[in-house]
Amino acid sequence: MGSSKKLTPRRFIVYVCSLAVLILAKPHPILYPIGVCFILMGEGLRLWACGHLRKNKDVITSGPFAHVKNPLYVGTFLILTGFCVAASNPDYPSIYILYVGYPIFLLAFFAYYFPYKVRVEGDRLRRRFGDRFDEYDKNVPNFFPRLTAYKTSDVRFNVKLLSENSEYGTLTWVILGSLIVYIKFYFDLRP
Repeated sequence: MGSSKKLTPRRFIVYVCSLAVLILAKPHPILYPIGVCFILMGEGLRLWACGHLRKNKDVITSGPFAHVKNPLYVGTFLILTGFCVAASNPDYPSIYILYVGYPIFLLAFFAYYFPYKVRVEGDRLRRRFGDRFDEYDKNVPNFFPRLTAYKTSDVRFNVKLLSENSEYGTLTWVILGSLIVYIKFYFDLRP
C-alpha cells in the first residue's frame, strides 16, 4: 500500500509471476467462472475499501474496515486466488498454477508478507493514533471478517478516494489480466 511506485524486488517477483500465470493460462469451463467470481469479489472489496480509506487521517472504521482490519489485503488475496483458479485446467500443464504456484503464493503471503505488513502498519498506526488504534486492533480481526460491524463511523464511500489511494492502477491490471484470460478461454472453446 506504499505510495512509492519503484520496481522493488517484491514487485518484480509479483509481475513475473503474474506474467507467467497469464502465459500459462489454459482456462477450464468450470474453473474459469469460479475464478472470475473470486476476482470480482476481490476487486469489489478493494474498491469499497479504497473509497473509505483516508490514509493517516484517522483510525478508519467505516465500510469494510468495520469488519476486517486489512480489506485491501483480503481483496488482493481473493484476486490472486481467482486468477490462479481461472487460469488452471486439469487437462493441461496450466494446472500447475493451482497445484504448485498457488501453494507457494499462500506460503509467501501468510508466512511472510501479510504478518510483516500487519506488524509494520500496526506499529505505525499505534504510534500515530495510540489508544484509538489499540481498541480497534483488539476488536477487529486482521484477515477473516467479523460478521457484525465494529463501532462504525458515519463516513460514507467517496469515489475521489479511489484515485487518492491509487486503486485505478490495480483495477486496470485486474481488467487487463481478466481480459487476457477471457480471450484465451473464448478461443479455446471455439470449434
